[in-house]
Amino acid sequence: MNDEVIGSLIKQLHSTLEGRSSITGKDREQLEQLSADLQAVLAMPGVVTPSRHQGIIDRLREAISRFEVSHPDLTATMAQVSTTLSDMGI
Repeated sequence: MNDEVIGSLIKQLHSTLEGRSSITGKDREQLEQLSADLQAVLAMPGVVTPSRHQGIIDRLREAISRFEVSHPDLTATMAQVSTTLSDMGI
């Protein structure tokens, strides 16, 4: 169930990114890499190490802080992803 929720949130994140022309190329690239890392966690849950999980969570929190004011809908989705990952023990 949590994998489905995360997958849905990742799709929502991609949809939000596609609709935002005001996000710089560098920021967009970082968010897309973060999304790919989240998808890798879902695809191979036992393979990704706890330190790698922490790196992903740290980058997710950093992105939430960076976009909090300029893109509240984007940060709301990222916050949901962070909460769901936390609930999963990641």
